[in-house]
Amino acid sequence: MKLEAIRREEMAEIYAAMQQNFIGDELRDPAAALAVLDEEKYTVYHVLGDDGARLGFICIWELGRAAFVEHFVIYDAYRGKGCGGEAIDCVCRKFGRVVLEVEKPEDEIKRRRIAFYRRHGFEINPHPYVQPAYRADSGRVPMYLMTYPAPTEDFDGLAGELYETVYHEKYLPSDG
Repeated sequence: MKLEAIRREEMAEIYAAMQQNFIGDELRDPAAALAVLDEEKYTVYHVLGDDGARLGFICIWELGRAAFVEHFVIYDAYRGKGCGGEAIDCVCRKFGRVVLEVEKPEDEIKRRRIAFYRRHGFEINPHPYVQPAYRADSGRVPMYLMTYPAPTEDFDGLAGELYETVYHEKYLPSDG
């Protein structure tokens, strides 16, 4: 398994898959999703199988403290075959320290998502955290930050870097 940066002209296809896999509050609008490709620290990667097949994609921000997985999708045809686990393990090997946001475990799907990341070495940071709004017409989403390979020792610093780099907002510890 390997990661390959997408070409700009492939973003429409990636964005369509994002819309199928994330709620509206967890996505930028189409123009902003294309514009973010110009951010130096942001890359969207195809997740490629050993045979070169495109299994999904993963959006990464290379922050100072960790790589932030913003969106991660394995396409339906490859789910349940271990591809997601291989892909996240690949990301962890490549970047070393990794952070991602997960929704609170309020239903079975959300609990399974957290369990998946735990099986791959991620830990929940039990501090209050709210994902800022991606768009003016969307809301903030209560979440947890999960980090690999261990909980962060500087939660506020990591959350602050996420807010400033990814969301272009100032973080205040009360934002949780």
